[in-house]
Amino acid sequence: MNTVGAETTNTAGPGSTVGIQAESVHNSTVYQVNPESPPSRKYEVGLRFLENGAPARARELIDEAIAHGYDDAEVYFHWALSMLSKRSYRDLVPDERERLRRLPEKLAGHADDDWKRASEVVCDLVDCLEVPARDHGLALKKLDSLPGPQRDKVIRHLDLVLTGGLKNSVWAETYKAAKDARESNDRADRIWAYFQADPAEPRVRPVAAIAVPATVLLRTAAWSALFTAATGYLGWSVLMHAEPLPILSYLLLLASGYFALQKGRDWHYRARRLREKEREHRAPLARSRAPEKGFANRIDSAFDYYFVKYGPRGEKRDQWLAETAGIRNTLRNEVVEIYRESRIRAEKVHWLIRFMARDVRGRWEAGTLFGYREKYKVVASTKVWCWTSCLALFPAAAGVLIGALHSSPVLTAVSALVAVVTGRFAAPLWLHISSEYRCREDRASERFQAAAERKKECKRWKEKLDATRPSEEEMEEWLNCDKTIILNRALKYHRLAWHDILAHAFLQTPHRPSKRARVRGGPWRYSKYNIQVFLMTEDGVHEVNSKLDFEHAVTLGEEREHFRFDAISSVHVDQTEGFGCTLKLTLMNGDPKSTVVTEPEAGQPDPGEDPRAISKISIDAAGFGHTLRILEGIAAEGKSWLDRDRRSHASEHSFRKSSVGQG
Repeated sequence: MNTVGAETTNTAGPGSTVGIQAESVHNSTVYQVNPESPPSRKYEVGLRFLENGAPARARELIDEAIAHGYDDAEVYFHWALSMLSKRSYRDLVPDERERLRRLPEKLAGHADDDWKRASEVVCDLVDCLEVPARDHGLALKKLDSLPGPQRDKVIRHLDLVLTGGLKNSVWAETYKAAKDARESNDRADRIWAYFQADPAEPRVRPVAAIAVPATVLLRTAAWSALFTAATGYLGWSVLMHAEPLPILSYLLLLASGYFALQKGRDWHYRARRLREKEREHRAPLARSRAPEKGFANRIDSAFDYYFVKYGPRGEKRDQWLAETAGIRNTLRNEVVEIYRESRIRAEKVHWLIRFMARDVRGRWEAGTLFGYREKYKVVASTKVWCWTSCLALFPAAAGVLIGALHSSPVLTAVSALVAVVTGRFAAPLWLHISSEYRCREDRASERFQAAAERKKECKRWKEKLDATRPSEEEMEEWLNCDKTIILNRALKYHRLAWHDILAHAFLQTPHRPSKRARVRGGPWRYSKYNIQVFLMTEDGVHEVNSKLDFEHAVTLGEEREHFRFDAISSVHVDQTEGFGCTLKLTLMNGDPKSTVVTEPEAGQPDPGEDPRAISKISIDAAGFGHTLRILEGIAAEGKSWLDRDRRSHASEHSFRKSSVGQG
């Protein structure tokens, strides 16, 4: 948008980089309101928006509450603050100014309490702005006499309204309060939690059903039936002659077959489980790179990061990374598989990846990471019993054949051949099916245990976040403290007093790269900011751009620039793809300065949320409206815009006063 009304243009192209490392949306009801909500609820949510840095949305909700009859002195006080918060008096349109002038009439019928007195102080301060020559000493005395809660709110929300002597009289106290409150409420130990995503619910890979095809079952049943018939005939033949040696041989044949099958079944199961576990822990082949910015790519990065972070230090690190490459890849594939299709952001499963990394390290250090090798090792006794039973089958079978040949040589020979052939095919099939069921039981037991452990860890992490995460009010207070300290540093550097300042503006924008998070329905907050301060004085504009590490309460550096009022050529606002917003300031002797005011929305919006409304709230919280109006006015008219604006206030006041006198 050009200063003279050019159309908004789209500047972001497909695949553009927005510089967000991670983002989170916290589930909360603090901002939830709908058209059917009672006026008290609308006022309550509006008050939260006001205190948390989004006065435009607060104004809308408090107006709705007043329109439905919710209009005591406290409501009117906060309505007045929402009109003036993050705005100067010159930002108000005539209708808004008129509504503020009529505020004393609205308060006339209410009891004389602290809220009413505070509202009257706001009106007195606004009157001082309309008539710059007016003595503001009485208004300041009334402000000083207010109780702490009301006084602090007036000073905070009228930050851009109070100028010159009005501002200077309260600045020292404001700055001291900001220094004292900057590290309050354990900021250093708690603010990190705000940028942590709410954990996704714990999941485990489901246990697959027994995958034995019907054809395999049919073949197994057929071979088993023939084998039973053949061995049954041989046993009947032996019993019919009732000779001791064949009978003993037949009993030995049955016993040897039973033990061979049982020990072979255990051997087969253990060997299969061992192969499965070895595959899980085997170092993967070179994995094809997942699409950049995709879910799998972010999971890859998280596994690489946390397995290094939670791994051992020093010489053992390379050994750790080499020996855990296989299980790391297996766990990575599991996380991608169970969460990928759920539209869950990768940051929501970081808690699980951290837990996996710690668990693997614990087992690696305890020497149990490869403990499955001992658990599923086939012991020597099993092998001995199995081979001994198999060898015993031969003499036992010979004794049975000798006894059965007396009755019917042909049928005995056929039965023996059928028993050998069918046993050769039936036994492996039975071993496979039996191992499949036992392995599934093992996998189900492991998944059940993993699910219980992950559920416990998720609960612990949620409780820690809930106990640690700062409230919206605390986040806004800390940010205001940081901005106050930056503003004071700018005043000192340029050796300016408040009576030198014609107007000032804040613009808080994300610093790239950074993390961002918000409460559902609220504005985005960033782990790092660029805090731009514009100080308008008689000789031009001082701009101070500070890089604020908000998460650690550290100012990383500052850039300062001074330019004349006539040096600003134009101001553009570009609406980027995904409801982002970029400000471009062009100077006469330089290239455009581009500032990202809000980052575009990434991915799908949460159900029930309007990305356009979220962008609007975030832009309001950034202080963009006031900054844009000042820069556009200066770009269009230079310093004369400030002078004309002040003259128009005085003329408007004189006209209103004469009109009242004539009436």
